[in-house]
Amino acid sequence: MLFSAEALESEICKLRGLLQMLHEDQPDVLEDVFEFHVGSLISHSSPEHHGYVRTCAQEMLATIRALPRRVEERDVDFRLMPEMLAVA
Repeated sequence: MLFSAEALESEICKLRGLLQMLHEDQPDVLEDVFEFHVGSLISHSSPEHHGYVRTCAQEMLATIRALPRRVEERDVDFRLMPEMLAVA
């Protein structure tokens, strides 16, 4: 099934959002996810759109990589009821 031009644009926008989230939270998988989704977009687009998809994708990846990342100290406490453990 081939995407229409509108559907292709929509999927590219979704990919941009996904890459932005990964850039912040899981940069180690960014490249793999990018390659997978770009390959999927190309396989679902007509041959005349392949160059457009590749160009948009490479520009998008370069832009996202250039964004600063928020680095937060994540001291996560996964205990469900820590107050109950303190009493015991």
